[in-house]
Amino acid sequence: MKKLILIFLSVLFVNAGLAQTRVTGTVTASEDGSPIPYAVVLVKGLRGIGTNTDADGKYSLSNVPTDAVLVFSYVGYKTQEVPVSGRSVINVEMATDALALDEVIVVAYGTSTKGTFTGAASVVKADAIRDVPTLSFEKAMGGKIAGLQITTLSGQAGSTSSIRVRGVGSMNASNEPLYVVDGVPVISGNVTQMGIYTSSNVMNSINPNDIESITVLKDAAASALYGSRAANGVIVITTKQGKQGKPVVNFKASVGITPTFATDNYETASTEQQVELYYENFWNAAILYDGDNYEDASTSALAQLNKRFNKHGYTFAAPDNTVNSLTIGGERAGRYFDWEDVLFRTAVYRAYDLSVSGGTETSNYYTSFSYTNDLGRSVINGFDRITGRMNFGQKIGKFIELNTNVNVSNSNQEGFNDTRSTGSNYFLQSRNLLWGLYWPSDFETGLPWTPRYGSYAYNPVYYNNEWENWSRTQKVFANETVTIKILPELNLRSIFSFDNTQTFDHLYYSALHFNGSSFTGSVTENSTKVIELLSSTTLNYNKTFGGVHNVSALVGWEVAKNQTDYLRSSGTNLATSTLHTVATAGKLDANAYYWGSAMASMLSRAEYNYNNKYYASASFRRDGSSKLGPESRWGNFWSFAGSWRIDQESFMDDVPVISNLKLRASYGVNGTLPSSNYGWRNLTGYSSKYMEQPGGGVSSIADPNLTWETSYTYNIALEFGIFDQKLTGSFEYFSRDSKNLLQDVPISNVIGFESTLMNVGEINNRGLEFELSGEILKRGGFTWTAGLTASHVKSTVTKLYGGQDIIWYEPTGDDDRTKFIYTEGESTLAIYGLEWAGVERETGLNVWFLNNNATPDLVVDGRPATYSYSDADEVILGDAHPKLFGGYNTDLAWKGLSLSLNFIYKLGGYTYDAAGKDVNDDGYYWERIMSLDAYENRWTPLNKDARYPQRVAIDMEDVNQKSSRHMHPADFTRLKSITLGYSLPNNLLSKVKLSGGRIYFNGANLWTLAAWKVYDPEVNEYGSRGWEMPIGKTYTFGIEASF
Repeated sequence: MKKLILIFLSVLFVNAGLAQTRVTGTVTASEDGSPIPYAVVLVKGLRGIGTNTDADGKYSLSNVPTDAVLVFSYVGYKTQEVPVSGRSVINVEMATDALALDEVIVVAYGTSTKGTFTGAASVVKADAIRDVPTLSFEKAMGGKIAGLQITTLSGQAGSTSSIRVRGVGSMNASNEPLYVVDGVPVISGNVTQMGIYTSSNVMNSINPNDIESITVLKDAAASALYGSRAANGVIVITTKQGKQGKPVVNFKASVGITPTFATDNYETASTEQQVELYYENFWNAAILYDGDNYEDASTSALAQLNKRFNKHGYTFAAPDNTVNSLTIGGERAGRYFDWEDVLFRTAVYRAYDLSVSGGTETSNYYTSFSYTNDLGRSVINGFDRITGRMNFGQKIGKFIELNTNVNVSNSNQEGFNDTRSTGSNYFLQSRNLLWGLYWPSDFETGLPWTPRYGSYAYNPVYYNNEWENWSRTQKVFANETVTIKILPELNLRSIFSFDNTQTFDHLYYSALHFNGSSFTGSVTENSTKVIELLSSTTLNYNKTFGGVHNVSALVGWEVAKNQTDYLRSSGTNLATSTLHTVATAGKLDANAYYWGSAMASMLSRAEYNYNNKYYASASFRRDGSSKLGPESRWGNFWSFAGSWRIDQESFMDDVPVISNLKLRASYGVNGTLPSSNYGWRNLTGYSSKYMEQPGGGVSSIADPNLTWETSYTYNIALEFGIFDQKLTGSFEYFSRDSKNLLQDVPISNVIGFESTLMNVGEINNRGLEFELSGEILKRGGFTWTAGLTASHVKSTVTKLYGGQDIIWYEPTGDDDRTKFIYTEGESTLAIYGLEWAGVERETGLNVWFLNNNATPDLVVDGRPATYSYSDADEVILGDAHPKLFGGYNTDLAWKGLSLSLNFIYKLGGYTYDAAGKDVNDDGYYWERIMSLDAYENRWTPLNKDARYPQRVAIDMEDVNQKSSRHMHPADFTRLKSITLGYSLPNNLLSKVKLSGGRIYFNGANLWTLAAWKVYDPEVNEYGSRGWEMPIGKTYTFGIEASF
């Protein structure tokens, strides 16, 4: 009997232990009772059992053991563990985490927490960039981080962006930040050899949906551990990893259209207005300079019009010998060709992403595959990309962990020459060269028009089919990390990475194309392969003594080697137009060479934390680079920093409104290497051939004492939070002195060379940064938050070795479009040129301030002036740097609905209108079309208060001078993106077996308010606007589903 009772009780207890139930409930915030959407609910100790709360904070879990423990977590709130104890309904109130200061952030060679980190770093999470229709992540970051300037260099699909962290730190070397992906510095920038046709942005190889977070390291304490590569800041990209639990499949698809540009961009006058301007040019010249009467002047002007446009089917007459009676006749009268319709289209953007992730207690995985296709607004511009990623982590026993990250991508891009090229820049042609009076066909024969038009444009309808160009970039990036846990407080980490980027460029002209006709067709193939190998090993120690003293240390070494292999083959006299290959060419040419560099480094860091109140850190790195000579090859880079959590002091106990108050400061040294691999040594070139015999000669004169550029940076900041972190922010002041700056310095032509690379000067960048974010309202399921960033950066040339000013030209577009000067005490982007005094009211003539002691022709605003620009002196005209820049955003959420708006802005400074001399030429170019701005604001006897001078066809060069006439205020604000989303409720998702679902709309660049409205104010890093393709207004619709 006793045995039977024991058996019965045993079975009873076993069944009780195995009993399972369904648990439901609501998760709310303790401070106001509002629901917490998307909180994580897991069963402790069990894999594959977990869920998220819905938009109303509700959750449901099946098959939960009655004795289980549920774990509730959400960012910004304290994690809670709640025993089930047989209950079927469990409601939980979550308290805010003391300030969410323990948020983990990825920093140099490891991680830290927001509360303990002593450097200047800002983080952008994946949610902030996920809905923006962009090929590259950096284009979605505008305005989100103080001190970070992002400029779009072109609106062509696949184009690159420029990023500046806290100003300009170099004259000649790179000003771009270092990119670090999953702990490894990577190849970045444009690697194609056909940059005038396409701009290959290597960062396009990263699928933005694979990114978990982006950390921007801004001061020396944050970045000095990267040494000679980190003077311009560091952008640390962390990709997604799998999380413990059952596999999660995510699918995302989006489609967007770009029907128009974001703003006006040199909008043209109508065809009738263009004819009026043309007639006026020659009529004014005959009256003012030839002394003709009205009849002769009109006859001369009409002769010019008929000479140039009769061949296109138009005739012209002016019965009263003035522009008032000017008429357009001829066979095509009343009809004008719409070149805009031929050259541009509604761009279409498509993106599809699929990812699978999951993990166990010993392993995790994240894999993804994506396809993106972007047809640009230009009919010959397009970009498509395929990417694949695998991130895998595996624990081997208790002491070893392996992490493997592999990313592969293949992208193809077609584009056009974005420079001031009359033959191939279609945006320039649409705004400056292609008259409505031009047609793609001959009006007499109906055959395609093949000669060059009088404006120097060619017929794109015909020639689009007679050439092709594309650039294909293939990238494989892989890194393997081994972590060995030697002791609980000591581990060894070793990383090896392989980064292979190869670009193939193709350019073909048929024998019928104007660029190929003299060669009977031509084809060029380029291959550029960049390989970078990197290995680093670090020993990490972290231990707490006595409960209040925390000490951590890192020591290690790193070696990196990169090599670029370049191959070019080309051919002319093509045998057939059907095979666009070098192999079919009658005449062949080829070239091949390589270049590269290597670096070895030792690095260390030490940190101390007393009772989570006082923090101190120091770092040291020693780099040796092959880019410098033996005497200056090694450089030392270091930093030290400290912070004080004031809110943790006892005297703050009576100030409960302040939830965080932290003061931190840092000082350190970073470096920058020359762009040239061999700038320190004299080189011999072997391109001088004679009769097919090789020949060589000295190709450069170098400075053997060339050394590192070094940046000395100090940073002081105050971080604060009030009302339990409902409002957080920071004030930051920084100053960076960059010394031994590199620049090409003019030397005597007697030795056969114009310049040599030397260390010539010093620059200071100092400024203020402000970040503020907070919760405005949270009530009844409704949440409203907002944020603001503001930055002021003053970039000044403080010293030029030898005191000699350096005049230089903007490198964009290869046409020296903006003139700058380096002079002590002035801006690093000091625009230099003639000072325009405007238009004389009674004559319509250009007037120039003399800025010298010459005898003036007149006085303007109390200053001596002249009619002749050649009598005036050049001066500093203004600064292309803004006074203030940043962004502001707001987010609203109610149940499943969300609305986000992100704005950017710029105040102060000037933009330089490099295209203005083309679209508003004062009559200099006889057969080109003009902007509507030029037409409406030119001087005429009836418009004497005009902005621009009278138009006269006498080849006046005034408009072609680098001058303040082309400078305009840079102030603007723009709605960079707006996103409206709806997360589907759980009761609907459960019916279709989905764990998550969302639909959304995103609009990009939908609204702009600018001080100068003739062209898009979002200009390049030099503050100029030229003939690059403008950005557009994009409307995107997308869906997301997970199961």
